[in-house]
Amino acid sequence: MGMHERFRLDGKVALVTGGGKGIGRGIALAFAECGADVAVLARRQEDVDAVAAEIRAMGRRSIAIQGDVLNDATLPAAIDRVVAELGAIDIMVNNAGGNLDRKRHPLPEITLAKWDEQIALNIRHKFYGSQQAALRMKDGGRIINIVSVAALHASPGFGAYSASNNGVIAMSRTLAVELAPRRITVNCIAPGVIFTEMLQETLNVDEKAAETAFGPGIPLGRVGTPADTAAAAVFFASPAAEWTTGQCISVAGGP
Repeated sequence: MGMHERFRLDGKVALVTGGGKGIGRGIALAFAECGADVAVLARRQEDVDAVAAEIRAMGRRSIAIQGDVLNDATLPAAIDRVVAELGAIDIMVNNAGGNLDRKRHPLPEITLAKWDEQIALNIRHKFYGSQQAALRMKDGGRIINIVSVAALHASPGFGAYSASNNGVIAMSRTLAVELAPRRITVNCIAPGVIFTEMLQETLNVDEKAAETAFGPGIPLGRVGTPADTAAAAVFFASPAAEWTTGQCISVAGGP
């Protein structure tokens, strides 16, 4: 296999949670471009329908799955559907997450209910998705957990979000060792400031304002795009990363 072929995903089947918009959509489309069949899961049916249509237009198979990852029945049922309709589950991307109310919650003031919500949204379902996918994977699968650079430093106003994302990194490292005998790799991607709908709603900025506010503070001089994160996901999903596991790569334009 030539080096460029080691980054292809031909014959593979992926499921991307939170795949209807933003980073998840970018990853799903990149996987399809590299040859994979891709199922996308998100809360809004119209969003996953649109992404699935884009994937099919590339000549790949796709399933649009409407569901909420906070419902424990969603992920096992979604993975079972992927296996039944697409024949396997080779790549699991646990991308869904964030902050449901798009507000800051300083730790001295946060309620237990909001803390529990952040834990459920940003680590609990990523553990469950990883576990359930691994149970259904053939040896040699790939699990990719999308976190945030907020996991790597203090994040005033987003402490619960930061803590839950950091927990995903620790969980992924242990799971990587436990699944290594089956050659299933488990890795994380920590995007920095990526202009998405969630960023726009959380910080109340448009793309130009985000670039003005954050670009000068990023060593590489610009805000990121979903395609930046997707490139790292393609690497982790591909044969090129078969000897890379338990890692977290920051895609943030600098350290």
